[in-house]
Amino acid sequence: MSLKNITTYAAPLLGATLAFSTAIAPAEAGSLKSGEEFGTNGILFTEDTTVTFEFNQTYGKFQSALRVFQAGDLNNALATLFEETKAYDAAPDQTQGKADDWIGSLGNTVTNQFAQFTFLANVEYTLGLDSGSDGTVYSTSSLNGGTQRTLFGSHGSISSDDGTTFTNAGDFTSIDPFNDPVALGFDDAGNGDDMDYQDMTLYAQAQRSTASVPEPSLTLGLIGLVAGGWQLRRRRQDA
Repeated sequence: MSLKNITTYAAPLLGATLAFSTAIAPAEAGSLKSGEEFGTNGILFTEDTTVTFEFNQTYGKFQSALRVFQAGDLNNALATLFEETKAYDAAPDQTQGKADDWIGSLGNTVTNQFAQFTFLANVEYTLGLDSGSDGTVYSTSSLNGGTQRTLFGSHGSISSDDGTTFTNAGDFTSIDPFNDPVALGFDDAGNGDDMDYQDMTLYAQAQRSTASVPEPSLTLGLIGLVAGGWQLRRRRQDA
């Protein structure tokens, strides 16, 4: 395993173009197969699969980073998808209070909008929200002692105040990441273990490495539709 599996994109147009190209032909992208997982039981694909992640926002006091780990080796991160440069937007010195709601936004707290990681066939992975001395929580519940720390298909209580408990987390334990972008929400176990699942939120979309790639001329011709297509898919998924 090596960090060469990860690619990050700070430029929205470049990232959106790549993300949109993975969704250009849903019928070819496929769906989860028997024995595959994308949820709280782990991340496992039977073919090499590249997942494009899009950062949404953070909503927590901790300064955190989202990393990829092999499930059997939590001591060595394979890649960092998104990393906060400070704990939240309004506090360069990270000392201001909750009145600022701890929001961390793209271009302020996190610099790259998109990241891609290639998950190798038949290797079990997990995502880890690393808050430094405040600990790491994993997308695989068994690695948290059985506690669910990630929603697959929701951003939790993102529309409510920080610390608002999301009560139906059990309805979002697995989702098919192929075709349309899907929402992911993490809870960092802070703030009295509030279980709000809004501490880092993002979108994800998968494409198998064997799926056909559009001709360059076709991709260039679709650049003008990129942003609108991605946003439409996200809105449809969130509805």
